[in-house]
Amino acid sequence: MTSRSPFESFVWQSEIFNCQSNDIDAFYAQLAEEVNRLGLKKNTLGSVDSFAINLYQSASQRSDLPSLLISSGFHGEEAAGPWGMLHFLRGLQPALFERVNLSLLPLVNPTGFKAGHRFNRFGENPNRGFTLENGKPTPNEHTSLEGKLLLEHAQLLCAASRDGILTCHEDVLMNETYVYSFEPTQTPGRFSLGLRDALGQYFKLAKDGFIDECPVTDGVIFNHFDTSFEAFLVRSGAKLAACSETPGQEDFDRRVQANSAAMGQFIAHCAPIL
Repeated sequence: MTSRSPFESFVWQSEIFNCQSNDIDAFYAQLAEEVNRLGLKKNTLGSVDSFAINLYQSASQRSDLPSLLISSGFHGEEAAGPWGMLHFLRGLQPALFERVNLSLLPLVNPTGFKAGHRFNRFGENPNRGFTLENGKPTPNEHTSLEGKLLLEHAQLLCAASRDGILTCHEDVLMNETYVYSFEPTQTPGRFSLGLRDALGQYFKLAKDGFIDECPVTDGVIFNHFDTSFEAFLVRSGAKLAACSETPGQEDFDRRVQANSAAMGQFIAHCAPIL
């Protein structure tokens, strides 16, 4: 399989947002509008260069509600994740917060996003190096600057993802979609298959075989543990987790819509309307 280049630049035009996929100023400006409209709380975890890494949360966090975290933008060339979150937020109404504690990490790797390339500007992979040592969150030699910021706030992020974590990624080499998922079962259940099917409404599912040396069956890579952010949160107690993968070889705005749909499915499964 051809490997991804960490510094090859990928940029697409979005008709939905009327800008290029790496237009970070347009992204932050439109994100601020939705954050204000929804009354989300901002928690700045730190900064990379001049960019703040922000966690946004629904204002009233209640102990009797499920706590869910959605994150995106770990890899800069996977731009439909962050824009998909913005698309999702545009359709969101504050009434949702009456049934879920929602937390959002919209853009973890701003320097990579702005350049349109996978790694941050220091050549680090922001989705590796999330480890536990004697039960304590610990960086290693693969932990990026962004990863260290997230690990410093591990207690907050573990609480935010107690009932589920969805991370939205893309695969720039693919024409098909697939999902990494984690459930406390032997085989993929409703959670995994629901997310897969949400993506499958937009793209063909990846064929059975191997992707990045991981076995994929019926569009799902199941309970694969590595040092990624979502696997770390599962090890730290998150009940359910998934990493969606939309195909970077397909239309950008369709990928945006697919990411948005995955977020909607994630909420619907983990915080159903009773």
